Amino acid sequence: MSSSMIAIVESQVEDMRKSLNRFRVCASSLPKDDAAAPLPQAALPPHADILVFGPSGSGKSSLIRTFYMALHKTQQVPPDFAERIIVKDTAMNEGTLKYVSAVIKPATVDHRGNSTSSAIMCHDTRGQIWMDEREQKQLGVMLDGSVKDNVLVQQRNYRYARLLWEFWRKDTELFPPEILVRRNGIQTKPHAILFVFDGSMEEIPDGEEETRFYREIIQMTKAKGYQHPQVVLTRIDRVEESLCRTSQEAGAPPLSSTGSSGDPSLRLRQVLDRKIEDVVAKLDVARNAVHFIENYHSGGGSVAEGRNASVDFHALKILAQCCQHADAFVAQSIEGGSGGNAARASGCMLQ
Repeated sequence: MSSSMIAIVESQVEDMRKSLNRFRVCASSLPKDDAAAPLPQAALPPHADILVFGPSGSGKSSLIRTFYMALHKTQQVPPDFAERIIVKDTAMNEGTLKYVSAVIKPATVDHRGNSTSSAIMCHDTRGQIWMDEREQKQLGVMLDGSVKDNVLVQQRNYRYARLLWEFWRKDTELFPPEILVRRNGIQTKPHAILFVFDGSMEEIPDGEEETRFYREIIQMTKAKGYQHPQVVLTRIDRVEESLCRTSQEAGAPPLSSTGSSGDPSLRLRQVLDRKIEDVVAKLDVARNAVHFIENYHSGGGSVAEGRNASVDFHALKILAQCCQHADAFVAQSIEGGSGGNAARASGCMLQ
């Protein structure tokens, strides 16, 4: 990007940082009419909780770290954050094994103890490997807000979730009771859903079985009230590396070259757009709900070279959209499907 374009992007990034730091759940002005009574403050959760879900090794933990780094304009995460959100090499198969939360932004209060902004949290989840009914049930329990933080989410191994009737059993019969929350509701439920996939894969999702699994999962989340699940494709850098290798093998100009009809940025954009369109068709999601991002990498890459305006911009844009969708979900849940839902959901936005 040119220096003038970088300056514009950095200005937009700074505006998003300010908005996210002021974010408070359902704090925006509501329609001024008799039917628009304020939402009860006691019922509002003190945070927006974003559930991050996807195949093992897709980059979920790295995305959560990128959210933090972009929002706080830092090249490091705090030690307690790093201990909870551990980024492992994709060759290590499962990566995250627990259901763990990380505070992207803490809540703030004024001198009287009144809330001035809400916390923004992300929940990292164990990646899916088998794409089976047990892993479907696992997400269902999380969506119901029934799982405690920092626990290993694992079904009882003497249960078989392949049979449909298993899904009608109580959660305590399918899961160890010690991992379940006794009281659940809007305070413990996730409020927005992010699906993360490795964008450098040839097929996204990876094959017919995985596509069917995640298409069903997304339909399940919509049925539970999450009308705008977001999809994030990671690893633009690997896509670019693959394009570079292909170009060199074909004798084409390298991607770093400019001024030719085979403009490298255009070629990359075309490949990314094609991947996004494939995901939209396969998973039946809106085009504007699918995002491509390069994460910050621990110990190298963009972080070692300093801030990256493009990474910050895309990360904060996704985080802001998740907060807006969290607002809509909270308002809809509290109002219980009344006729004013649409008005309130649209009114709950970033300040």
